[in-house]
Amino acid sequence: MSAPATPRRGEPLGLVGRDLAAPAPRRSAGVRALGALLVAAALLAGLAVVAVRNEQLRLRYELTAAMQQERDLLQERRALTARVLALRDPDRLARLARERGFTRPSRVQELGVAPR
Repeated sequence: MSAPATPRRGEPLGLVGRDLAAPAPRRSAGVRALGALLVAAALLAGLAVVAVRNEQLRLRYELTAAMQQERDLLQERRALTARVLALRDPDRLARLARERGFTRPSRVQELGVAPR
């Protein structure tokens, strides 16, 4: 049993029995328009994905920069807090007072409140 020379309708074509020199059947304008529409839609969807990805990357860079700035500010705050504590140290203040000639008062006078 051999294969028929011309395929029946609905059967897949093999290379055997197919006229490759014959022009391809023309597609209707509706099919071409639908194909162009599908290509355009796929292109737009691809561009939308690229735009979303670019925005995501930009936001990640901004977040990284903001987190670095937060770390820097926290480190600066710790340094300033340590400096304030050092400047307010009672031993340091007493030493500075002695160096500048301040002494404890020998006598304190209390002033009364003036009547109104």
